[in-house]
Amino acid sequence: MSFDKLPLHDALLGQIKIDWENSLVKLELQAFTELSKAASPHHLLFQGVTDFRCSRNNEWGPSNSVLEVNNIDCEYQIQMQSGDTISIKADGYEFKQSGL
Repeated sequence: MSFDKLPLHDALLGQIKIDWENSLVKLELQAFTELSKAASPHHLLFQGVTDFRCSRNNEWGPSNSVLEVNNIDCEYQIQMQSGDTISIKADGYEFKQSGL
């Protein structure tokens, strides 16, 4: 599934973990992957990371909910409902349910 089609709208961001040695960035999320069901734990793992940027200014007010995602070439952007943006340049990503 392409990055901009992932079911991340309104997903709740928990933690961001950086594995410097292995060039990985992992976002832990509660995502709504099925209609009329509660959010479930997922992770979004970026491999081959060469750049990671994350603002936390809360210019639209505090929120840990995802508004939208998009990517251009190898740059993945996650726009938060707070107005902040997480930007990651990586070779690829993996989106999976956690705890399975």
